[in-house]
Amino acid sequence: MLIEELTEEQKDAMLAEVGYTRRQLDSDLEHIKDWLKLQHHLPPSRLTESDYFLINYLTGCKGSLEKVKRKLDAYYTLRSHSEIFDCRDPLDPEYLIMVNALMLAISPNVTKGKTPSRVLVVAGFPNADRQNMNFSCYMRRYLHTIELWLRESSHWVKFCVLLDAREVEANDLSHSLIRDLLRYLLQAMPLRYTKLYVINTPSYLAPLINNMIIPFVPKKHKQKLYITTKGFEEVSQYFDKSVLPSDYGGDLPPLKELYEIWRAEEIKRRDWFVNELSERCDESKRIIPQDPTNPYFGMPGSLKKLVVD
Repeated sequence: MLIEELTEEQKDAMLAEVGYTRRQLDSDLEHIKDWLKLQHHLPPSRLTESDYFLINYLTGCKGSLEKVKRKLDAYYTLRSHSEIFDCRDPLDPEYLIMVNALMLAISPNVTKGKTPSRVLVVAGFPNADRQNMNFSCYMRRYLHTIELWLRESSHWVKFCVLLDAREVEANDLSHSLIRDLLRYLLQAMPLRYTKLYVINTPSYLAPLINNMIIPFVPKKHKQKLYITTKGFEEVSQYFDKSVLPSDYGGDLPPLKELYEIWRAEEIKRRDWFVNELSERCDESKRIIPQDPTNPYFGMPGSLKKLVVD
């Protein structure tokens, strides 16, 4: 496995944190499966998603079925609205130019304590061929890792992101693609992150971050951003060594070694990326409610069934 499954005690702690019982979670899982069967505008792959995938949405949305439905609908729908999703082939020649320029991995284990969490470490462009670099491939590499993670383990715990911006240059960034990525992460993914630490940030990136990223980040998430021009030593006290690679002072193997494990899994699942993950919505089949002012416009479904222990 790419990551260790939570113990039963850790699962119970995580469920308690989001206000779930196991019986209610099981009931809501069946509810979402039934709801997906009725969403004929969504791709056929919606019916073959694993329980892990759906449980991660349920726990990530803290049991709000309507929020789960909105995010799942956006998850499939937004694929048709950005070049990030144009080619999902992990062996595409253009993608291969970029893939080894970005070191990215998720900690295989979780922190100890009452509320376990993981760390996503990203080191930007240490080996980039900038003359042939396609920023959309960089975005895709990040999303592919998240896609695998969503289906690798259930009960998606909180996580924090450590982004090493040491090698990032101003010309590497694309305003429109960053906007698309943020929109997808915030509207379509069941993210539960505690902090985003950006270290080794070049001074010339500050105005770009303020103009290209900050405006699209909701207020509650802005409070979770920590950006510094200093190195890892500036934020090391916020991390548990057990979930960090050795090149960032942790007990895990080096980031490159962890990255290669995730990359191997991406290649192994190439057919899935090319086929199921490339499916698009058929908007001609979308059911439009009679009341377009309904906050759940376009997503009909039944009410949540409460399970009493």
